[in-house]
Amino acid sequence: MNRYIVLILFSILFSCQKEKRANILFFITDDESWIERSAYGFGKIPTPYFDQVAEEGILFTNAFTSAPSCAPSRASVLTGRNFWELEQGAFIQAFLPKKFPVFTDILAKNGYYIGNTQKTWGPGVHIENGHSEVSGVPFNEAKIDNKIEGIVDNDYAANFDLFLKARKMDQPFFFWAGLSEPHLPNGSENYKRLEEEFGITLDQIQLFPGVEDTRENRQDRANYIYEICYADMQLGRMLESLKAIGELDNTLVVVTSDNGTPILRGEKQVGKASGYDLGVHEPLAIMWPSRVKAGRKVSDFVCFTDFAPTFLEVAEIKPPADMSGSSLLRILESKKSGRIEADRNSVVTGLEWHGEFDPDSRSSRSIRDDRFAYIVSYNNVDENGLPLTNIESIKPAKVEFYDLINDPWQLNDLSKDPAFADDMQRLANEFRQYGMLTKDPRVTGEMDIFTDTRQYVQKRKRIGYGKTLMLPFSK
Repeated sequence: MNRYIVLILFSILFSCQKEKRANILFFITDDESWIERSAYGFGKIPTPYFDQVAEEGILFTNAFTSAPSCAPSRASVLTGRNFWELEQGAFIQAFLPKKFPVFTDILAKNGYYIGNTQKTWGPGVHIENGHSEVSGVPFNEAKIDNKIEGIVDNDYAANFDLFLKARKMDQPFFFWAGLSEPHLPNGSENYKRLEEEFGITLDQIQLFPGVEDTRENRQDRANYIYEICYADMQLGRMLESLKAIGELDNTLVVVTSDNGTPILRGEKQVGKASGYDLGVHEPLAIMWPSRVKAGRKVSDFVCFTDFAPTFLEVAEIKPPADMSGSSLLRILESKKSGRIEADRNSVVTGLEWHGEFDPDSRSSRSIRDDRFAYIVSYNNVDENGLPLTNIESIKPAKVEFYDLINDPWQLNDLSKDPAFADDMQRLANEFRQYGMLTKDPRVTGEMDIFTDTRQYVQKRKRIGYGKTLMLPFSK
């Protein structure tokens, strides 16, 4: 009898251990490039809590968004697919079709408590055939006491605490902390707060190459940096909350941003909504104290499509076979630094639309490896303002090529330099091969949905996003 009791107790203990699945905190800011975090070594931006996650886990040096625009970027996170695979979901201010499952729904169906605060997917429309709330229960009740210009009044960390209190005891959770900072507009005098609260003066502000060094530009940059520092403080409070309830060791903490810093070089956008590194190269630090070896730097190229399969595997759920991304779990569990998986040696990103009216176009694709960046821009209308044919729309309007080892700020276009012709052709071929594999309309020529959606989002902008506009789609 005693032997049976021991077996029963062992079975119960084993069952409880098995059911203790990992929690996940996904902390994503709005509009900042990788270079904005002090762990990457540029400038004097104090981000101690991002640095803590990197030091107690992994700092990824080659993390890239699928698209340098918030809605398609976040759609790729949710679905595990490249933005161009998401039909109308490839566009900001359109919708994310329900035909593409989101990992948060899969987690919820497998016992996870799902919640969010502030910004998840969007901006866009919510229709019958599109996803609406994609990240569980919203927690936005807690507000900050003293409103700061440029900062939303959501007390993110306090809302995370409300989420933690609302879950059932020992229920695994996923929380999407979607901060609105440091998205423009920033507070006009927050450069003063930056000095008072974080000790950074205007003369310490480092401007990007190609940006004129004026007091106005330094103030604008300092106002922006203040919001990064503010967001980092929110992260610190959330880490303390996890520690206080004894869940930090068992929580996968992922910290990133949806797309790059808004940067103008003259009148040219070279950050957010561009295919340059400052638009698509993102900060990424991941810690999981009970499973991930601390103090590592990983150079593998990872994309936002990799988050969904990673979260599902961490939750002991098999990812859907049609996700384009690949789980990072093997990298997380490795003890090594540097390049862990040899085939993670490049990444393809792109954009279809970000608020422009025809004939202006921000449509592009880029492929990036350890040294070079190949960027293709596309037109969408002809000289008469009429939509291009499918064949015409996949022809490059402009090609750029950069040597990022010798020109990290992408100031010198080498596309006409015969010395780089072979490398340029190699990346062009890789881009087309990946585009065919993933059925990118800009490679296959099946552009009808993109053409219709582009017209739809432009019409929405003209009449005002808050007004109803009939969809130009039969389904």
